[in-house]
Amino acid sequence: MYTQKNRFGIVNREVMTDPNLSIAAKALYGVLSCYANKQRTCFPSISTLADDTGSSQSSIDRWIKELKKHKYIKRTGRKLTIK
Repeated sequence: MYTQKNRFGIVNREVMTDPNLSIAAKALYGVLSCYANKQRTCFPSISTLADDTGSSQSSIDRWIKELKKHKYIKRTGRKLTIK
């Protein structure tokens, strides 16, 4: 597996301070931010996200649904757009 050093992302403070989001969903948002390009879109697989967060694929699915519910991300096919 290829890992890129010095990967970072810009995280929206509104997401991090939202009391309605679980800490796990906030962590996933942070990981997604590290994959996002300048247009704030990213394409990591569910298995990559699970590996990065040390969690299961079903947990990733649950947290993505939580972020979508609160309109912090939008999914179009494989592409995720983050706020």
